Amino acid sequence: MNRHHWIRLVAISILALPLGLILATTALGEGDPILDGSPFRGREIFFEKGCGRCHSVWGRGETLGPNISVAVAGKTFYELVGDFWNHTPRMIDEVGDRGYVWPTLDPRQMADILNYLYYLQLFDQPGDAVRGADTFARLQCFDCHSLGGRGGNSAGALDEFGAFPSPAPLARDMWNAGPVMQRAQIHLGRAIPQFTGNEMADIQAFIRAEGLRERRESILQPLPDPVQGADIYRTKRCGACHDSSRDGVPDITRSALSKTVSEITGLLWNHSYAMHTEMTSQGIPFPHFENTELTDLIAHLYFLGYIGADGDPETGATVFAAKGCADCHQGGVEGVPDLGAASYRSDRAALAAAMWNHAPQMHNLMAEKAPFWPKFEQDEMRHLAAYLRYIARASKK
Repeated sequence: MNRHHWIRLVAISILALPLGLILATTALGEGDPILDGSPFRGREIFFEKGCGRCHSVWGRGETLGPNISVAVAGKTFYELVGDFWNHTPRMIDEVGDRGYVWPTLDPRQMADILNYLYYLQLFDQPGDAVRGADTFARLQCFDCHSLGGRGGNSAGALDEFGAFPSPAPLARDMWNAGPVMQRAQIHLGRAIPQFTGNEMADIQAFIRAEGLRERRESILQPLPDPVQGADIYRTKRCGACHDSSRDGVPDITRSALSKTVSEITGLLWNHSYAMHTEMTSQGIPFPHFENTELTDLIAHLYFLGYIGADGDPETGATVFAAKGCADCHQGGVEGVPDLGAASYRSDRAALAAAMWNHAPQMHNLMAEKAPFWPKFEQDEMRHLAAYLRYIARASKK
């Protein structure tokens, strides 16, 4: 399967599944602290609101605006909100010139769309079979595993994994066999293999190219479910180490930020030997993954990066003043919401929706007064949101 065929398959899985089937795969709990919306509902809203009139997804669609799946890559929730705000003047002008009505979003819809845009980047670009062959040889995989009729026989053949476009099934079986594989490496006096960058996807591409199997059709797994992944995180007791502040324990949120499935699976493998040793010392069973449990867990970890770190209220107060927010939003202009009294200030999805819905009014007001349009740099929006949450807490005392 070539690169474009794989991208098309992934696009179809996200964009063309019946809504009933999609919603059946992921049911979001009310008030879930990790996810405030559903990426699957967000896909429907994205097109219902006309976003596809200007933006393509994975290169499919219109090109007036940027390819949305590229534009949002690696950004946290508040970075996406800031990007939305920064580009609204141009969007408002284009929407008006084309005779479209500015689409309003309620908080739930805003959360759904932002989750959808972030979810797009969960999937990998295809690996490179040539690079995969080099990595396969460097890690001496042929010494134990057979592929395409050649290699060792002390461990399982890898041909069957060629049916999968994603490296996730291979990563799952590697993880489950990890303690045995790692003991064998140590017994042979070899270093335990370590993966960097997109090497897991490259190896998967090599296996797809070289593996022997009767039929060449691809097996597409169900879409990863981050809510199920949150349950797996709890039941597998990942938080026994990663929810602590002990020295030497990786920050699992930062480790997963802006990384794809193959990158996260590589990091999990690299960490598995130390993790097995630590869990054994604590009497915690080493986690074993069935079916799609690992990909669901990866989706959960991926979304932890989406939530991002909390901002600093003091820095947010500086942003609030520097961007000129106080001039209009503390009772200075009639008809403009007072942020000091707004009920949505402690709800991040509601704040994002309010900014979006308010943008045309502010655009007109700015055009009359001719000041600059305030734009947010990378971390400024999360600091501003922290300041507004601080105001909300202070007003309740």
